[in-house]
Amino acid sequence: MKHLLRPLLIVALATSARTLPARAQALCSYDQCALRLHRGSLVQGLGGTRVARLRGWFSAPRIDLLENAGDSTRQHYLAFRALYHQGAKFRTASLALVMATAITMLTNPHANHYYVPLGLAVVSIPVGNAGYERTIEAWDHLQKAMWFYNRDLPRSR
Repeated sequence: MKHLLRPLLIVALATSARTLPARAQALCSYDQCALRLHRGSLVQGLGGTRVARLRGWFSAPRIDLLENAGDSTRQHYLAFRALYHQGAKFRTASLALVMATAITMLTNPHANHYYVPLGLAVVSIPVGNAGYERTIEAWDHLQKAMWFYNRDLPRSR
């Protein structure tokens, strides 16, 4: 009998831990728990309690509230993180190309081979643009994740 109860207990604990944030969210009113952006941070409630700083070149912030929320919220949050990381890779590659252009120009300024730095500079433009497009798309997904999270909060009367 003990051998049967242990796996059932583990399954029950694992499933209840996944639904705990949803239950905690249900106990919290919109005024207390709604997420919004404020001065480069994600804040919660009227008091403006900081949930995450949204500044970073390489990685998107981990936001447990969105990661553990409902399916739609989590889907958009995970899309935000994936696109933010892709955008960071492209932005970093563009910055490396711009730096390579500067180094090439500064190491031999009188050479007649301006096609190399010019080519590097021209290539850096679409690479950087791809990074910023992915970053903008990532921010759109964060906004949608916040909307889905806030939508499920009970309104205070």
